[in-house]
Amino acid sequence: MKPLSGLFLLLVIGAVTAAEDHSMHHDGKSGCDAYSWNMGREFSLLLATPFAMEALAVPDTEAKYVPLDRRVELKLKPAAKVKLLAPPGREPGANGFAGLLQVRLPRTSTYRVSSDQRLWIDVIGPGGVVKSSKFEMQADCEKLRKSVAFRLEPEVDYWIQLSGSPTQTPILLITLDR
Repeated sequence: MKPLSGLFLLLVIGAVTAAEDHSMHHDGKSGCDAYSWNMGREFSLLLATPFAMEALAVPDTEAKYVPLDRRVELKLKPAAKVKLLAPPGREPGANGFAGLLQVRLPRTSTYRVSSDQRLWIDVIGPGGVVKSSKFEMQADCEKLRKSVAFRLEPEVDYWIQLSGSPTQTPILLITLDR
């Protein structure tokens, strides 16, 4: 092999490798492996039998609570039909989907709300919007794109407000933060 053709071959191999690794992070992790949190529980829940639930357009005190530690397959509403309880942290697009879900938790703890979509997640309690304690998003992970953690109290009715979803049928998980 001529020296120049060998160099050319190395350059081509390097370009192909770089293209294949376009989603690599600086620490060498990519996609779903790039979470700095332990997401093992969440990924295992994705394999479980789904629980179908329709999000609400307006709050309803008779609403069913969204279950914990379940793969919830949601059906959201067109955003224009949903009365959000608080302005979302980011203005949603006009063509997205939104919805409200009621949740009540068994004990004081930090809970994760995770989704397979790039959507905005807010939690609203009796005192208004609950500030998230941490957040992580991995755009290259199609299984779970984001997870937001909130410190929540027991026996309080909270509303999970979802907005800006690009799809009407996201997956949602609510789990304890470990």
